[in-house]
Parts: sequence; structure tokens; C-alpha cells
Amino acid sequence: MVADVLDALDEARSPMLVQARYLPVLRHLDAVELSGDAAVDAVLEEFLALAPSLPWIQTAAYRGVLSQEFHDNYGYVQLVGPSSIVEHRSVRVGIAVWGPNLHYPSHHHEAEELYHVLAGEPCFTTDGVRRTIEPGDAVHHAPWQPHQQDFGATPTVLLYCWTGAVVADAALVEGAC
Repeated sequence: MVADVLDALDEARSPMLVQARYLPVLRHLDAVELSGDAAVDAVLEEFLALAPSLPWIQTAAYRGVLSQEFHDNYGYVQLVGPSSIVEHRSVRVGIAVWGPNLHYPSHHHEAEELYHVLAGEPCFTTDGVRRTIEPGDAVHHAPWQPHQQDFGATPTVLLYCWTGAVVADAALVEGAC
């Protein structure tokens, strides 16, 4: 997957203008804790410095389905991908933030996915296996593989990479709400 992402970055055009868009989840950024891992913290600190000036979004299909509490405590910035800061049709790269004690119901998508934890200690449940991961760890999901997350007492920041069929957003698994 990394080779696909790097190839996409080489081919991508640079944005002319990025317009900031605020979401309520940004209020959690001051509480994000560094991990002590120099490489992870370098990415995290750069992201935190830029976060207020980025175009924050949420998955449109979740509106009216997931609670207002969920929407007030999550958001992401899509850096590379369809309709993103850097346009690309087969790769998505972004950074997402979830507030404390939030549950992200079971969802899936056609794209292959790799999450890298930058902050927090999220708990992922995939194929019935539940595991808590830490900054520096990664979690892989195959296309259409249902997965859910639970977030702990501190805000969680995840770098995500999608490859393959990246145009369609994630969809909730039926009965997951």
C-alpha cells in the first residue's frame, strides 16, 4: 500500500487554495497527548499546528443516522483523494480525530485501509477480535471488512490510507447503530 500512496503523491497536483472549515471536534486538539515516539510526534505536531487552517469534513451518509454527540466529536481532513486538497482517484490519505469515550459503529468500505495511530489508544474490533493499539501501531482492513472503534479517555488522532476503490465513502453495516 505504501508504494501506491507514494506513487499517487508523485502524480498529484498541488492545491492552489485551501479554505479552512471548522468542526466542533477541533476543541479536542489542545488535549491531544504526544506519544514520546519522535517520528510519530513529528507528524502529530505538524498536523496540530496546521489543523485550524484545514478543510475539516465528515462522512455525509452519517448525517441523520449517527447521534449529534458523535458528529460533535469526530471529523477528518482528507489530504489526498477524490475532492481533496490534492486530487487523486485511487488513493486517499487523511488524518481523523475522535473525541474521548466515543463509539464508532461497525462500518465498511470497498477500499483497502491502513490506520496509523498518532495519538490516543483506540480499541479496534475486526472479525470479532478486539484489540487496543497505541501510537506508532497500525491496523489493516481488507476491502469490505467490517470494523468498529471505541475511543478512550483522551482524544484519538489516526492517519489513514486507502487504496483501490476510494471514491465511495465508508458505510455503516446494517444494524450497527
